[in-house]
Amino acid sequence: MQAEVIANGDEITSGRILDTNSQWLSIRLEDLGIRVMYHTCVGDDLQAMVAVFRQAIERSDVVVTTGGLGPTADDLTREALANVTGRQLIELPEALEHVRRFFAQRQRPMPERNRIQAAFPVGSEMIRNPNGTAPGIAMTIPREDRSPCHFFCLPGIPSEVYEMWPEVEERLRKIGAGKEYILHRDIKCFGAGESQVESMLPDLIRRGNDPLVGINASKNTIILRISTKGPNRQACEEKILPTVEIIQQCLGDLIFGYDEEELQDVVLARLSELGKTLAIVETDTSGMVADWLYQSKAQSQGKPFRGGIVLASEDSVHRIVGSPSASSGQPVPSDRQGLTVLLASHVRTLFGADIGLAVSSLKPTELSRVVSFAVGVVSGETSFQQEIRFGSHPDFVRLTMGKHMLNTLRLWLKGKLTS
Repeated sequence: MQAEVIANGDEITSGRILDTNSQWLSIRLEDLGIRVMYHTCVGDDLQAMVAVFRQAIERSDVVVTTGGLGPTADDLTREALANVTGRQLIELPEALEHVRRFFAQRQRPMPERNRIQAAFPVGSEMIRNPNGTAPGIAMTIPREDRSPCHFFCLPGIPSEVYEMWPEVEERLRKIGAGKEYILHRDIKCFGAGESQVESMLPDLIRRGNDPLVGINASKNTIILRISTKGPNRQACEEKILPTVEIIQQCLGDLIFGYDEEELQDVVLARLSELGKTLAIVETDTSGMVADWLYQSKAQSQGKPFRGGIVLASEDSVHRIVGSPSASSGQPVPSDRQGLTVLLASHVRTLFGADIGLAVSSLKPTELSRVVSFAVGVVSGETSFQQEIRFGSHPDFVRLTMGKHMLNTLRLWLKGKLTS
C-alpha cells in the first residue's frame, strides 16, 4: 500500500504555520509498512480541495488529511469529501452527541454553528476525538477494477491528531497494514562534502538497490539514509547490517552518529562514559554550542557540560585572560592557537571542569568564501591546538564553526588528534 498525506488550510499554504502533522503521520504510516509517496497542501478553497482529494483517491491506497473539520465557513473538508465521492452530508447522531457532550462538560452552551461538525458523508464513520469538538471521518471509497481507497480526515491540532491516531492505526491494521515493516537508518557524517562522501563509497547509492541508500546534506552534516522493507524490524536490521558495515569501513571517523544523534549528543555521551566534565569558550558563534550542549538529552546523564563563556570579539578575550596571565607572569599569546589554549585552560579552571575547549573568532582567508578559526583543548597537563579552514554557505558559517568545534573535541576524545 502507498499513502498520501494532505494538509488543509490557508494558514499552511500561506506559510504562516509550519505543517508538522504530515511529518508525524508519515513516520506512523511507514511504521505500518505503508510507503508515503505524496505530501500535499491545499488552501481553503472548495474546488481546489475537491481536485486534490480526487487526485489522491486515484493514486493512493491510504489518504490521511488534517485540518478543515472546524465549525467555521472556511472548514471545507467534509464538504469536499462529500463532493468528490458524490455522497450527501447527513447528521450522525453519535457525532452530534459527541459535540454536545464536549460543551456540556465545560458547562457552556453549544453554538448552533458547531452542529455542522456532526455532518458526515453517507457511508462514512466517526473517529473519536477525546479532547476536541471535531470528530474525525473514516471512509472507504470504491475504485473500479482495484482495491478501495481508505480515506481518513483528522483535525489540524497536532495534539488531537496524536490522540486520534490509535483508532486510525487500528482500522489500517484490519485492512492488512502492519504485516510489513519499513526501516530507515540514518548515518551522519561531518568533515567532508556530499560529493566527496559519495565518491568514497562503492556502488551503494543507486536506485533499485535493496537496501536503498540515499545521500543528502543538511546544514553541512552529510546524511546517508538506508531504507528497506521486511516482515519485522529484526529482519530489516539484519538486511541492512552488511550495508552499514561497508559504509563504516569506507568512511571511518567521518561518521559521528546514527538516526537522531547530533554531534553534541555524541560528545556528551562520550564524556559521560569517561566520567569527564567540560567547559567551553565560544567566540563568534553567538553561544549556539553552549545551547546545543545544554539542550541535549545526553546532558541529563551526569551533566558533563559545566558551562561556558560566550565572547563577541577577541578584545573580550584579552580582558578575560589578561589578568590571570599578568599575575602569573606569563604574557598573553599573540597567535590565535596559543590564545585558544590559554582560554581553554582558563575556562577549565573557572568552572572546575576536567576539559576546557575554546575557539577563536572567524577570520577570512586568501580564498573567497573560505574562513578559518583556531581551536584549543586542555585537559590536565595535556593540550591540543590547531587551525581549521572551511568553506560554507554564508548562512551556515557560524553553525559550521560550531560543528567543527564539537567535531574536534569528538576526535580528540577518541584519541585521533594529538599535539
